[in-house]
Amino acid sequence: MIRKLRNKIIWVCLVSVVVVFLMGMAVLLGLGYSRLNDERMTRLTSELNKNQWGELDQVSSSAVAGIVLVNYDMQTGAIVNDVVGTGVSLSQKDVAQLSEKIGSRHLNSGRIGFRVLYAKRAEGDVVHIAIYDRRYTSVKDIKFAIYCFVALLVGATLYCFISYWLARLALRPVEKIWTRQKQFVADASHELKTPLSVIMANTELIASHGEETVNSQMRWLDNTRFEAERMTTLVNQLLFLAKNDDGLETTMETANFSECCESVVLSQEVLFYEKNKKFSYSIAPDLKVLGNDGQLKQLVTILLDNAIKYSEGEGNVQLNVTQTVNIYGKFAELTVSNDCAPMTEEQMEHIFDRFYTVDTSRNKNTAGNGLGLAIAQTICENHQGTITAQFANGRISFVATIPLIKPQLIKSK
Repeated sequence: MIRKLRNKIIWVCLVSVVVVFLMGMAVLLGLGYSRLNDERMTRLTSELNKNQWGELDQVSSSAVAGIVLVNYDMQTGAIVNDVVGTGVSLSQKDVAQLSEKIGSRHLNSGRIGFRVLYAKRAEGDVVHIAIYDRRYTSVKDIKFAIYCFVALLVGATLYCFISYWLARLALRPVEKIWTRQKQFVADASHELKTPLSVIMANTELIASHGEETVNSQMRWLDNTRFEAERMTTLVNQLLFLAKNDDGLETTMETANFSECCESVVLSQEVLFYEKNKKFSYSIAPDLKVLGNDGQLKQLVTILLDNAIKYSEGEGNVQLNVTQTVNIYGKFAELTVSNDCAPMTEEQMEHIFDRFYTVDTSRNKNTAGNGLGLAIAQTICENHQGTITAQFANGRISFVATIPLIKPQLIKSK
């Protein structure tokens, strides 16, 4: 699809530039043709004004190349004398016919057909006529047209390459988004397929043992409930990302980021205890940001949940919230770190990609789907902040920064 769109853009650009070049060529040819005619008429007028008409027999043909000078007697309708310049392709009969036509015309200059230009001056019954044979310079006209055509061809070819390059450059973001969307749909379908298959299999098992009691079927019911909850979580995450991709605005107001972190930490402590993970935290008080309470709490929840699922051994999970200052202003900085299995540079580069999981088998055991960190990144972007991941010395750290509100902008609740 992207290739077809790129080709259409190139063809539209190419056709448009060819049309423009043709119009330009037509204008150029017209102007050039008009200029050449003006030069020819100027030369005819110059020859007409020379005092050589009484001695045409002595005028050299090379001196009037491309021109025929004629003394025509209107009374007798005959040529008194003439001189034919070199390069003229008119026959004596042609000269006689042209002289008769020109002599009878009222205009002192003009053209006859596309071949002849003329200028005349009458002295009594004799008319001095200067005729220009355009075939004498037809080679120049042809060369001029060829040059214009070559310019058109070269220009169109260059523009074709430029259009192709510009089209690829312009469509690169679209191609990236399109590829990402296709991958997103494929991954989402795959993730939804698994819980649906489990639910269908469990319901069939339950239906095949209709004589059994509910308690005896609880194993299958629990599996069904677990997969349904997993699918609900996945659908909610997909909806969140889809709404953000569509540019849905998030309601923002003054939020206490410190309190958001504290509320999540208190609710998550029991999970660390159940998983036998060491957990410590330090939260700087009263850090105010412009944000959405729900999304900020979701951000903290995602990072802590990620630490619970993927930390090694006891985990040694640490959460720190501090205030930082840089050239861009003051920020609330959330850092969540934990012991982690070795990570490669390639894995770190893709860690925020949607549906990206470092370890498929581990993902299966922890019921992760690779959307959590992508959502965390989206939340930070919604709050004009950033999130980064670093791995060093067997520990991975996620650092999220959210701009603080200036004190004079904080509204009291």
